[in-house]
Amino acid sequence: METTPPPMFHVSERVAFLSRVHVGTTIPLLALCLVPLFARIYVRIWPVWRFGLDDGFIVAGLFAAIADWALLAQELFFEPQEISYERTFSTVAVAYFAIPVWCLAMTLIKTSIVLTLLRLPLRRTWKVGLYILLAIQLMHWLANLVYTFAKCQPYHAAWDLTVDPRSCPSNEIDIIVSMTASGINIATDLVLSVAPMFIFWNLRRPLRERILICSLTSIGLFATAASIMKVVVVARWAGANDQWESAITLATWTVTEQFVSILAACSPSLKGPIERLLNKLGIPLVEHNEYISFVYMPSRIDEGQLRRQAREWMGDDDTQINTVVSDSTNRTIGRNDTEGLYVGGIKSSSCASPSTLASGPTTLGG
Repeated sequence: METTPPPMFHVSERVAFLSRVHVGTTIPLLALCLVPLFARIYVRIWPVWRFGLDDGFIVAGLFAAIADWALLAQELFFEPQEISYERTFSTVAVAYFAIPVWCLAMTLIKTSIVLTLLRLPLRRTWKVGLYILLAIQLMHWLANLVYTFAKCQPYHAAWDLTVDPRSCPSNEIDIIVSMTASGINIATDLVLSVAPMFIFWNLRRPLRERILICSLTSIGLFATAASIMKVVVVARWAGANDQWESAITLATWTVTEQFVSILAACSPSLKGPIERLLNKLGIPLVEHNEYISFVYMPSRIDEGQLRRQAREWMGDDDTQINTVVSDSTNRTIGRNDTEGLYVGGIKSSSCASPSTLASGPTTLGG
């Protein structure tokens, strides 16, 4: 008596192609986002330890994003083949756990961005808005976690397709919930991509420097675009001929969103190296010490060093510098002047010379 071979699941050529695209896209993105991340950590721990809560959140977000990438990689098959249904079910189960991990990663990354912006001397309206956005993101993460593990009875039926009997929402309800969550995610992505550009564009800094800063922070718009593409894939999910193909496409956009978000959160740390490169090419952004920027400024500068730097920047003699420093240190800094003296979240309590105030920009990522 012949035994019937177990049923097999077919992996198509299209799925194999999209698997290769996934690897070819996400690995370079991971390597790219590590560059500004390491630059950010470096300027926060050397020469003065200024590692903050926002830095801790972005590092945690990176680890969560890598974990999500590893979970989604279980869906990848690089050659057309037949796989057993047991392998199929286990792959679906592992990929299902990538959903809450993704939401956790995005929450950690966005929390880091909010905390970084709160380091700046913002108006009360901006601060309240950022706290509200942070609360929305935290509620989104909690709601996602609850729905992911409580939508089915028994709860493990959500990822274990062999459970019978089972009670789970229909695909239509799943899509509605996913679209709603995606809408919230896109809105927060967009706000956190655009808000820094508005904030830094209004700084009292030279035009070319503001253009560079806004260009670096605008990278977050690519994460918003990735979120929108995910919505398009989910909207076509029910009518897809090959849902495995849709799953890999969704995984690619999901990982892209996370890695680009990390890149955007850490990219201002590249401002110093980019500025030095432009200076070597004869395109100075500002006429001041390249190490004094929103990325890094020493927390304490003694009076002698202040005079020496002022002489370098202004070309004045000792008498003029002494007069400026002596006069300026006897005044109390007004509200408008303090906007340029927030360094790594520390507010300076004494005023320097006018040239120092002109070259002491607000901090971001440093």
